[in-house]
Amino acid sequence: MKNILKTLVVLVSASLISFAAKAGELTVTGSANASYVINGGLNNTGKAIGISNELKFSATGELDNGYSWNYHTELDMADGGAASNDDTALVITMGDMGTVGIYDAEGGLSTELGYGIGAVGVGQDYANTMTQIGIGKDVSSDPHVAYTTPADLLPFGVSLSVGYAPNTADGQGNSFKQSGVVNASDADGQNATQYKVTAAPIDGLKVGADLYTVGGDNITAGQSESSGTVYAQYAMGNFKIGFFDAYHENGVADKYASASADTATAANGDRYNFSGIGIEFAVNDAMSVSYAQEKYERIDKTMAATASTQTESSVEAEADYIQVSYNIGGATLGLALVDTDNSDYTANREERKSIISLGMEF
Repeated sequence: MKNILKTLVVLVSASLISFAAKAGELTVTGSANASYVINGGLNNTGKAIGISNELKFSATGELDNGYSWNYHTELDMADGGAASNDDTALVITMGDMGTVGIYDAEGGLSTELGYGIGAVGVGQDYANTMTQIGIGKDVSSDPHVAYTTPADLLPFGVSLSVGYAPNTADGQGNSFKQSGVVNASDADGQNATQYKVTAAPIDGLKVGADLYTVGGDNITAGQSESSGTVYAQYAMGNFKIGFFDAYHENGVADKYASASADTATAANGDRYNFSGIGIEFAVNDAMSVSYAQEKYERIDKTMAATASTQTESSVEAEADYIQVSYNIGGATLGLALVDTDNSDYTANREERKSIISLGMEF
């Protein structure tokens, strides 16, 4: 009897394994990167060698109604060497009806990097000297669901996306059936919605914008948290130019409360303005060079309890990015230089960073 039961278990297991293999395919891709960072300037010193890797596990399949699905998760090395699973998504493609995705630490709709200038990586996202920049928000910071229109549905290559995060206190890494945490109504809001639009109206031109807003806040006489970006990129021959303009406003429940003193970092700013412009040139199929300049402005708003007008003070930081990349058949050598004035929104604080990198894709 036991042998019969064992045989049945083996047969059932084999059938399930066979079914899973037919239902979807599993692929593994990734990258391995090594860097040597040299800090410099009047206020920034230190050197370090670092190695990171990223493994992406993807599974795909089809449903009976003709829809297809894609699941992926990534295994990353965090600072200090600890491994973590992140960037997880389950996306259903519905043919002419577009796509619906459920995302955790993935599926961002911010367009702040849309201007796309950087032979090694785009601007401050690749490397910066600032402790806190105050850059705009993205629904990818929280588990969310998003919808995107199908390709070629609208003229001029227009694509529309909307994402909704029901609980902005959840953070990242929610497991299946997790109930979430209680999110009290405050200036930052209880939920978030982000809209994104991109277009390619003529050959070589890409434009786009996004808007991030929150709901469920307790704003009375202040400002709601919000972020937004517009960008454009134009490519012609071996040249590519791009620019972006963006803002972020922190939630302030009461405008009079902002009279408290702000620190020298971005943590307590009321509004941040960002802009950037750059050019990239492909010397040949293997080598590219780029230059970009980004500006970051922190604005502090102050109003005394008895005042009828609001005063503003601001500090502007400026960063120059010079990058060179060279591909040697499966490996990319990179050199990135960052030079920042008024770094960390502190007057006369000069910081520099040089990065020599080696990247492998597989």
